[in-house]
Amino acid sequence: MVDEETLMRLAHSAKELKVLKAITKITSSTDNLNVIINKIITLILQEIDVKIVFFVLEENGKFNIMNVDENRPLHPDFHDLVTFIAQDTVKYSQPIFIKHTKHGTIAYRFGIKSFLSVPLMLHEGPIGSIVLMAQYRSFTNATLKIMSTIANQVASAIEHQWLKRAIDEKEKKITKLYSKLYTKEAKRAIVDALTGLFNKRYFVELLDSELKKGKQLSMAMFDLDFFKHYNDTFGHVEGDNLLRAAGQVIQKKFKKLKACRYGGEEFAIIVEGDLDEAAQVGEELRQAIEALYPKQAKRVITASVGVGQRKRGEDIENFIKRVDAALYKAKQSGRNQVQIAN
Repeated sequence: MVDEETLMRLAHSAKELKVLKAITKITSSTDNLNVIINKIITLILQEIDVKIVFFVLEENGKFNIMNVDENRPLHPDFHDLVTFIAQDTVKYSQPIFIKHTKHGTIAYRFGIKSFLSVPLMLHEGPIGSIVLMAQYRSFTNATLKIMSTIANQVASAIEHQWLKRAIDEKEKKITKLYSKLYTKEAKRAIVDALTGLFNKRYFVELLDSELKKGKQLSMAMFDLDFFKHYNDTFGHVEGDNLLRAAGQVIQKKFKKLKACRYGGEEFAIIVEGDLDEAAQVGEELRQAIEALYPKQAKRVITASVGVGQRKRGEDIENFIKRVDAALYKAKQSGRNQVQIAN
């Protein structure tokens, strides 16, 4: 005949197995740690016959009560009590089990008759605790046993989530780094390193793309007058500084226009508009370059400018050739002026 103690032990083992199966199902159903904790709390409330349960996790030396409703915060003294119990549980890596609270204690003042705290143990030590509180009964050794079993399984689930989160964060950092590197390399492929403007190859591709959209396009091309003499007189470093300054002028004054360093000291700008608008851009460019002295140039610098509007059906090569011819005409006619393409 099976005695009462054996029956109780068998009943406890059956309940323990049922709870562990339920926890396994919960932890495998989602990767959201808050959802897992809330579902396990619901399970504990159902299976342990308790009304007050707290999960307290330690991260970076700080103890956080995970399941406190922001709309119904704990009384500060009660919050401190729960935190203190969890801290001691973690500090000594042992359960804290008070069957009957004493008169005059904070727990008694809040109507807590009995409380139990079990550590969430990993190999390297505890990461927090599960705190149970009862107001109208005392916890038993059987409650301590089943809660210790639950805590061990929950700790493994939390560790798994933390490891996954760490891996996800590392992958995000790596992806972000590769994205930055890719963006940097992609930018290098289309931008002139010295001036910060588009390079010639990308500019031609961009012009072709804009033309295919059926837009009315014009263009201004200019180069710096007597740049070779400037370079020979003041050196290549100052020559580069002048080209860089010209690029800065274009980027600052014509932010909405697409511009490139076409080659050497020659630049080009796409103007979405007619010939009059292009001529206005050309004149503003000429004046802006002349204004570089004495702030960013060693002597007065001027620019010769050619502008033109794309003719119906004209291909890119001929369009560029016509505007470039207007630029050459500006140089032949005395420099520091704007000429219109034929």
